[in-house]
Amino acid sequence: MNAELIGPGDARWSRLLRQVPHDVYHLPEYVAFAARHEGGAPRALYVETAASGFLLPLVVRELPAGLDAPPDWYDACSPYGFYSAPLATDPSDTHALISALTAFRDVGRDHGIVSAFIRLHPVRAMSSEAFVRTGCLHTHGRVVYVDLSRSVEELWSQTRENHRLGIKKLARAGFVPSMGRWDLYGDFVRIYRQTMERASAASFYFFSDTYFDDLRCTLGDRLHLCSVVSPQGELAAGGLFCAMNGTLQYHLGGTASAYLKQAPSKLMFDFVRGWAKERGGTVLHLGGGLGGVEDSLFHFKAGFSPLGAVYQTFRMILDEDRYNALHARCKERYAGCGDEPTEFFPVYRRTCAGGGSP
Repeated sequence: MNAELIGPGDARWSRLLRQVPHDVYHLPEYVAFAARHEGGAPRALYVETAASGFLLPLVVRELPAGLDAPPDWYDACSPYGFYSAPLATDPSDTHALISALTAFRDVGRDHGIVSAFIRLHPVRAMSSEAFVRTGCLHTHGRVVYVDLSRSVEELWSQTRENHRLGIKKLARAGFVPSMGRWDLYGDFVRIYRQTMERASAASFYFFSDTYFDDLRCTLGDRLHLCSVVSPQGELAAGGLFCAMNGTLQYHLGGTASAYLKQAPSKLMFDFVRGWAKERGGTVLHLGGGLGGVEDSLFHFKAGFSPLGAVYQTFRMILDEDRYNALHARCKERYAGCGDEPTEFFPVYRRTCAGGGSP
């Protein structure tokens, strides 16, 4: 077995992607983009045997300064985006997956990585036994997806009645959805931030102007902006969608505060669904609620499709002694970083960094 941490320029990264279904979040250029904005180094665990291949995209981060950890200690997480999950040439081969994840512990520890927080793909399932046997598998909640192979009539019938009524009302009132209005990108960024403020979102989600410019530059024609313009000519709602291999992913979205009552995002999701189907798309991933829980946002999305899947994350402690030392130091220095049960991982980032892996 050959197991290494590789960078985005390594030809093996792109070569393995050509062998397996993947999303934009697995592209080396996307992982490099994420690392620039999340504060870390873009890497991937690459594992190769005579019979199989495995790739795990990562952002390797320095530890919070308040912990005063040695400079060669790090942790790792998946780049932000659903779903930057591990990839394998045979995702059902439990033995190969256990070997790859065990290799990650050894290779990662050699590079000073203390812990890793990994997002898993809810639809492209892998052997859960492999994750349970090598770390902790954490279940969050369900996510919603749309099967675009269904007829237009079926998709409409699957839409919740109050959503259908809202969509018709918006259209009659003169709200107009469209794709590709990049002249409205600045307005979209503004209403996205309004939406995050209303949701009291963590600081991580308040992306900079540079982030949005860099995202568009990185993904090019794989990134799509859907806009819903009000009868007054203002951007009422918008969403960024990432497309690859027949799959469209809802990345970020927002609604202008002045139009909350009309819920124009209903019209947006209905339009995007048809737009993607017309172009041969197979699946539209809408995601779930904030933080992966089944909240009001999840139930809003579930009004567009009865199909759902469970979203899970994988947490691995690669170096238990260092992890425990960091947790102890966090408890020593920060109130609220105690021994009580928590879903937060890694626990030493909970208060020390003002938030952890989103």
